[in-house]
Parts: sequence; C-alpha cells; structure tokens
Amino acid sequence: MRRLTIIGTSAVIAVAFVALTVWTFAQARAHDYMMVGVIVAEENVALEVSDQPGAMDAIVVDEVLAPDDSWLVVHLDDDGMPGMRVGVAGVPEGVSRNVVIELEQDAMLTDEVIVVVHADRGRRGEFEFAMDAFHRSPDKPYFVGFEEVARRVSVR
Repeated sequence: MRRLTIIGTSAVIAVAFVALTVWTFAQARAHDYMMVGVIVAEENVALEVSDQPGAMDAIVVDEVLAPDDSWLVVHLDDDGMPGMRVGVAGVPEGVSRNVVIELEQDAMLTDEVIVVVHADRGRRGEFEFAMDAFHRSPDKPYFVGFEEVARRVSVR
C-alpha cells in the first residue's frame, strides 16, 4: 500500500510539473514575450555616420562594426523615433567602411534620418523586419545595454 501511495504521489507531481510547463509556454506565446532586440557587448558593435547635408539618393556610413552578418537600415525621423524605412544595405561580419545605403527614390526625407544596425537572424541575405510585427521579426536591431545601436544623421 505504501508503494502505491509513493507511485501515485510521484505521478501527480510529474503531471503537475508537465502541466505547469505547458501552461508557462502557452502564456509566453499568448502574450508574445519575446526579445525586443539582439543584445551585444559594446566592443562587438559600432556605428559611425557623419551628417550629410543635401543627401537625397544615398546615405554613406563611415564605419560599422558588425558582430555577424547584419543590416544597415535608414528610417525617417518620426518625432525622434525611427519611422518609415527608406533604405537598407547588408554588411558582413566585421568592419565595413564607406557603406552606401541607397534611398528609395520617392522618399520625402525628414531633416534627420536614423541609421540603425540590425542582425541578419532570419533567412540570410533577406531583410525580415516589420515595425508592425516587431516581436515576430527575426532581423531585430542590436542593443548595447538598453540603447539601440543607431545614429541620427542630419540631411538638411
């Protein structure tokens, strides 16, 4: 009888553990608790971009240090936040200099644009990031601590 009690108690504990694990994962998916960016160490990523008054067709990034294959993304300034995307260029792991990011021809540039470094975590060579599906986008921006790796660039 004691043996049946131990087996029964063990079974109840195992079922409770499995149920709790399944419930936890279900809650995480239901609330979309996913990372908001790719966290990297400060020494593994860098971005240098000079102001470029009069730029209309392209932005030139002076230097970028990418911890892996990555993307440079140009956004319009939307009240201090990255707005509509107007240019994207891929960069390989390591240091790249004088990277030209072609801008969309019909883009009405704001006085400043924001250049952001994104990881290439999805299908390699295909930029997969959507502001309206941020949590589900594999090519999220890099963060050092709580700061996005981004620079404001004056184009006026």
